[in-house]
Amino acid sequence: MLASFVFTVALAAVVHADHRITLRNNCAFDVGMTLSNFPHNGVDYTGPPIPDIPAGTATDVTVPTGWSGRICDHPPNSGCQNDCFGGIAFNEAPCSMTEWTFDSANIGGNTDYDISNIQGFSVAQQIIPDSGTTLTCTSEDCPCDQAYRPGDTSGTCGGTGPVDQATRVSSSSGYTVVYCP
Repeated sequence: MLASFVFTVALAAVVHADHRITLRNNCAFDVGMTLSNFPHNGVDYTGPPIPDIPAGTATDVTVPTGWSGRICDHPPNSGCQNDCFGGIAFNEAPCSMTEWTFDSANIGGNTDYDISNIQGFSVAQQIIPDSGTTLTCTSEDCPCDQAYRPGDTSGTCGGTGPVDQATRVSSSSGYTVVYCP
């Protein structure tokens, strides 16, 4: 009985742990960062703002259990500093982003993640989960199963594919986002 209790407590600690996202900049230029709690339906990140990431460096962000939000590049004049909105939908410079829903009850407590260029493509990105499927988008016209395309809010690659084919699900607690993979 004691062993069962210890296992249950250990499992709860694993399931309800914060999550690490490493942001690695392999670009030859600095990448500006914005972390947003949009769509504001999960636990808010209340930590420090993510600093811009100099070329050739990385930084770790720890988001809380149940966090749902976005991390986006915010190039000059993009307007993407505000919830990662801006970009081409507002006739401003484009901004690429990653989108996350950690610990979703809708998918068995797992995390869904994707690369989104809906606000435009500004930087090549790759999401590597500690365990799960890697997504890579290195150009504005990357395949729909790797990222949402610029301006396409349908979730179906302009009506040509299944809904949300760019989204992946993983039980991983750690992820690495690589800029200029």
